Amino acid sequence: MASSVIIGLSSLAATYVFLRILLSYTHHDREPTAVATEIPFLSPLFGMAKKGKFYTDLRDKYNLPIYTLRLPGSRIYVVNSTNLITAIQRQPRVLDFAPIEAKAAINVMGATMAGKEILNQEREGVGKHAYAIEFDKAIHPAVTPGPKLDAMNRLSVQKVAEFLENTASSQSQTLNLYGWVREHISWATTEAVYGPQNPFRDSEILDAFGKFEPGIVILLLQLLPSILAKESIQAREKIVKAFIAYFDAGGHKKGSALVRARFQHSVDYNVSTEDIARFELGGAVAILTNTIPSAFWTLWHIISDAAALEECRNELYRVCKIQDDTVTIDITEVKLSCPMLLSTLQEVLRIHGTGTSVRIVQEDHLLDGKYLLKKGGTLMIPGPVQHTANSVYGESVNEFNHKRFVRTNGKRLNPVGFRGFGGGSTLCPGRHFASTEIIAFVALMVLRFNVKPKGGVWVRPTTHKAGMQATVPPPDADLEVEITLREGELEGKRWNVILTGSDKAVPIVAEDVDQN
Repeated sequence: MASSVIIGLSSLAATYVFLRILLSYTHHDREPTAVATEIPFLSPLFGMAKKGKFYTDLRDKYNLPIYTLRLPGSRIYVVNSTNLITAIQRQPRVLDFAPIEAKAAINVMGATMAGKEILNQEREGVGKHAYAIEFDKAIHPAVTPGPKLDAMNRLSVQKVAEFLENTASSQSQTLNLYGWVREHISWATTEAVYGPQNPFRDSEILDAFGKFEPGIVILLLQLLPSILAKESIQAREKIVKAFIAYFDAGGHKKGSALVRARFQHSVDYNVSTEDIARFELGGAVAILTNTIPSAFWTLWHIISDAAALEECRNELYRVCKIQDDTVTIDITEVKLSCPMLLSTLQEVLRIHGTGTSVRIVQEDHLLDGKYLLKKGGTLMIPGPVQHTANSVYGESVNEFNHKRFVRTNGKRLNPVGFRGFGGGSTLCPGRHFASTEIIAFVALMVLRFNVKPKGGVWVRPTTHKAGMQATVPPPDADLEVEITLREGELEGKRWNVILTGSDKAVPIVAEDVDQN
């Protein structure tokens, strides 16, 4: 017995020494320092289960601008330094996001064999004008400030105004806040994008989407998906059938410029209707998964804080034009003239956002002339690392401050440190649409209604149960509230909610700040 124990311990020791030597032998001197090597190649796997906290812990422990996590058969380069982000974003083809998009379409959306052939060009890093590489260019006119985006935003704002008008028809309502926000933001978003034949008008399709979301990470990583994501796969196929019917019926022709552009891009690459439907599921994920919780948290942080509520109401009131019995509010003016509301949305994305920008290293590259990134490696910029940096946000970094992003005396925070919508080649193309809808919803809620917690005290919901697919995690449990109409000067008036045209970007991320 004793000899067996000795042999076992000796084997473990020998394995450990071997892995240590292997780690040292295969790590180039110019690569970023390898950390979390207590158990070579395995320690990072255990740490990643902590999601964003793992990366902030490593930042605080080692204080490195960039470091390497060595995993079995792969290496991940994790960026801490805000200064390195700009250098990374200058190399969109060498440090490429397209292979990640292709992998998601293949694994998560279940692309057919023909679809996989089209997408595999990205995964292999070939094809200058490949499908995913050209995708953002194809949809760019539809999501860039201008007439096409205005049309989609206008319909979204109209739907938001309609459901809040219905809410106003009742003097008082008691409801579950997150479920209510989810239902109505889903409705406004999908109506604006997909038009009168919107597949999500069928409540079964929206329910299926809710069942599909929790399995996204399992599907992406292919972790026994037929067992661990069985319900998600079934839900996915139901949604895909609905999208096939939508495209076969020409529903996209009456939809937004965005859905028409996505459809035409796929047709140009000879993508089948089934794969177009599967790829469109990715589009639905993009417009719904984070918009809903972002809208909820923005509203929650304002209505649960008396000072924030008063300040946001005051600046919104100044935008309202009151004539006789009509209140007119222009959401374009709200976006450009209500810095407190915009700052609150940014602070929500900073505090609640857990997103990570990911790229694949397509060839050996010396980042910033200092750090060797080896071909095939994965480059990560964790949002929580940037969003909790004292160097950017100061000593109050861990506190929610609705005024944080309001310019004072012409000064502003370093916009590169804000990763609420990603950045560079991973910058969210739908950010203008999503932010406009959220701002419209929250502005009208704040102006027209009082919201009180049923228990009498606001308690911030936890988000521990949220899946890793949630870039902005929803609350673990819903919150029962009472919604009542506000009394005062605006009471009983007719609301005229409009959105005038604008070619100005809302200055939320660095790229948009630079354009204004």
